[in-house]
Amino acid sequence: MPTLPSSQRLAHLIVAGRRWVVVAMLLALHAALVSQPGEVFQRIWLLVHFGLFLLWQPFFATERELDVVSIVMLLTLTAVILYFVAGWMVVTWLLLLLGILGGRVFTVQVARRSRFYLVAFAFVLSVLLLWSVPALVLGAQGVPENVARFVRGFLPFMLVGLVILPLPQEDDTGQVFDFFYAVLVFQLCVVLVLGSIAMMRFTNEDYVDSVLLTVMGFGLALFIFAVLWNPMRGYGGLQTYFSRYLMSVGMPFELWMRRIAELASVERDPRRFLEEALREIAELPWMRGGRWKSPDGEGSFGENSRFASHFSHQSLEIEFYTSIELSPALFLHMRLLAQVVGEFYEGKRRESALRHHAYLQAVHETGARLTHDMKNLLQSLYAITSMAPRDKEPADGYTGLLQRQLPQLARRLQSTLEKLRSPEIPTSELPMRAGAWWASLERRLGGADITFEAEIREDSPVPAALFDSFVENLVDNARAKALREPGLAIRVRFMISMGELELSVADNGSAIAEVMARRLFREPIERSSGLGIGLYHVARMAGQAGYGARVAANVDGDVRFVLARRDERDISVPRKG
Repeated sequence: MPTLPSSQRLAHLIVAGRRWVVVAMLLALHAALVSQPGEVFQRIWLLVHFGLFLLWQPFFATERELDVVSIVMLLTLTAVILYFVAGWMVVTWLLLLLGILGGRVFTVQVARRSRFYLVAFAFVLSVLLLWSVPALVLGAQGVPENVARFVRGFLPFMLVGLVILPLPQEDDTGQVFDFFYAVLVFQLCVVLVLGSIAMMRFTNEDYVDSVLLTVMGFGLALFIFAVLWNPMRGYGGLQTYFSRYLMSVGMPFELWMRRIAELASVERDPRRFLEEALREIAELPWMRGGRWKSPDGEGSFGENSRFASHFSHQSLEIEFYTSIELSPALFLHMRLLAQVVGEFYEGKRRESALRHHAYLQAVHETGARLTHDMKNLLQSLYAITSMAPRDKEPADGYTGLLQRQLPQLARRLQSTLEKLRSPEIPTSELPMRAGAWWASLERRLGGADITFEAEIREDSPVPAALFDSFVENLVDNARAKALREPGLAIRVRFMISMGELELSVADNGSAIAEVMARRLFREPIERSSGLGIGLYHVARMAGQAGYGARVAANVDGDVRFVLARRDERDISVPRKG
């Protein structure tokens, strides 16, 4: 076992014997107060008292080393008090000590286990009221002999309770101190002392009667306040308004919740809801900015600062940057806001998933009902197209168009019939050479207002069915847009070279709505002109074949869709202009 340094062993010894440190600290205080004011013995006992207080103090860990500035401040303060030993200085120190003990006694978490410090608090309060104020502040008035005899001979026996009562268990791992209660107790004790001095004007300068009247008045006032704090018969009491004020932390929480609820009722997209909700939080006066990360992506708002608070709720991670360091109350408040936003966001995601599954189920049930009729129609069409003449010399006009389209139509009908006969078995399309597929595509779509660009440096096999479906769906959408935007130009570009492959369809029309652009290739898009499932099905086919479909550009004058071999860059997020 390694041997601990002497300083650490002393620190562990003090922590283990903190009970005796408190007893010795209060005994030294009592000895200093009953000594002759201003004499050497009073200064010596005060010095011992201050030293023991530094060993007990609840602000810093006992084994922690103080820096030079803290040591200089403590020594300066102690030297000033010991040099002057003014009565008001001693009384002020007793008031501070009562506040520190009050921060231990009245802490809610240890209210049932603070009897040890309650005895110490009662001892210091008795010494303050019965001896320090009349002897050190009102020296001319004097202290009654019976009171002086009680303070000198019997009051120290109150400290026997510190030897008998158990020490709170919190001290084993870290002391509990509540600054709010400490300040409140300090102020109450100050008012009690000043009230006793002021009451002497009405009691013929009798300090004891003044203290008794002041204590009784305080007791009556606290009793009335307790009744108003938590009354009976349905009235909420002052605690309702006080708790509401503390929880609001200066912010109209109800208004923020109403705005979030209204936003949740009108906004269906999870990402847009999250952005709008965080924009509402950004209006807080102490908020500088933040970052968020979710399954729908990530983003940021505002600017960074050195005070960061991280919160996570299910799949949502939020980090807030504030202009000040968050207090415990503000930290709990911001965590509540993050949880509210997270719950709404997860609800939106679940709602979107349910809507997506319901849509796919409706499409599936509709297709199942029509499958038999479709199979019969396709068989009839296949019989007609299979008997079409195959002339070696290409014809012009309508006959030429039929000769170009019918073989391709027959091949597609044959593939569709195979899928309808065995829908549960995935079919694999026969690949075509890149040059042959591109030539077939130009023949089928030739004559239309489409510009074809090709860069074929490697005539390798390509999945023709996937490429056909990708181009045809996007060309149909572009032609529908051309009805609304005359003069629209469509461009199909194909590039294959040294293992790189990219197929794109572009137009020079207006940009797609941002919300819809994010949903393309990821879920079906409800449209009045159809089921809106074409591009979603293309994306699934592309994933099975090792390709990725995405919106490469989405600005006015340049709307471009790309199908390429999948890599880490192939994501379905549009590039904003």
